[in-house]
Amino acid sequence: MRTRVKQIGIAPAGMLCAAIVAACAGCNAMNGHLNNQMGAFFYKQGNYSLARDEFQRAVANDPYNADYMHNLGAALKHQGDIANAERIYRNAVAADPSHQPSYHALAMLLKEQGRTNEATDLLQTWVDTQPYSSEPYIEMAWLKREMGDVGGSEQLLLSALRAKPNDPVVTAHLGQLYQDTNQPDRAIAMYRRSLYTRWYQPQVQSRIATLERNYPQAATSGVRFASLPPQYGPNPPAYAYAPSAPSVAQYPLPTYMSASRPIYPTPAVAEATSVPAFAPAAGGSPPTQLSAEPTLVQPY
Repeated sequence: MRTRVKQIGIAPAGMLCAAIVAACAGCNAMNGHLNNQMGAFFYKQGNYSLARDEFQRAVANDPYNADYMHNLGAALKHQGDIANAERIYRNAVAADPSHQPSYHALAMLLKEQGRTNEATDLLQTWVDTQPYSSEPYIEMAWLKREMGDVGGSEQLLLSALRAKPNDPVVTAHLGQLYQDTNQPDRAIAMYRRSLYTRWYQPQVQSRIATLERNYPQAATSGVRFASLPPQYGPNPPAYAYAPSAPSVAQYPLPTYMSASRPIYPTPAVAEATSVPAFAPAAGGSPPTQLSAEPTLVQPY
C-alpha cells in the first residue's frame, strides 16, 4: 500500500515539472518575440546600440532562432563590429541552412570586404545542397549581377524558375534584368507574370507603368503574355490577380522572401545610400541594378 501511494504521489509531481518546463519554454519564446520587436523599433530609430541589446536578449531567449540572429548581425554591422556580425550570420545559416536573409546578409558583408570568392563559395554551396529551392539561385543570381555577370545571373534566375515555376520574386528579378538590358517587351512580360502570382507589389506595378509609358510598342507586343501561365492568357480571370496576397519586403524588388512566414518591411532599416528611389534614367533608359541590406525579419 505504501509503495502504491508513493507512486501515485510521484506521477503528479512529474507532470507538474513537465508543465513548468513547458511554461518556461513558452515564456522564453514570448520574451524573445517581444525583445525582437523592441530591437526592430530601436533599429528603425537608428539606435543600433539599444537594438543590439534587445536582439541579444531575443537570441538568449531563443538560441536557435535564425531570424533573431540575423537581426543581431545587422545591428552589429551598423556599429562597425564586422567580425562579430559575420560570426552571427554564420551561426544563423548553421541554425537554419535555408535562411535566405542571413545568406544574403553574409554574402553582402563578404562582398563589401572584397572577399567575393568566399561569397561565391558560400552561395554556390547553398545552390549545390538545395537545388530544389529557388532561393539559393536568386541569391547567386544577385551576386553575379553585382559582379557584372549579367548572362550568368539570367541563367541562374531561369534555373530558379525551373525549381519553382512562377515564383514572383524570380520573375520580378528577371523583369529587372531585362529592363536593365534594354529588353522592355521581356521585362513587361516578366513583371506581369510576377504580378499574376502576387498582385500587391507596388514597385513592380510602378515599373510596368513606366515601361508601358516609355515603350508603348513593347506594351502591346506579343511577348507581353508569352511567359504567363497558360491558364491565364491575355484575359485572365479575376481570381488570378489575388488582391489579398500579402506583401513582402521590397528594396525595391525583393531579394528574399520567406516561404514559411511573412517579412514585414521596415523602410528605415535599409541603407539609405544604397536604396535609391526608382526612377528611369534620362532618355527613358532602364535603371541600374538596385540592392541593399535586407530589412529586419519579423517572425510570427
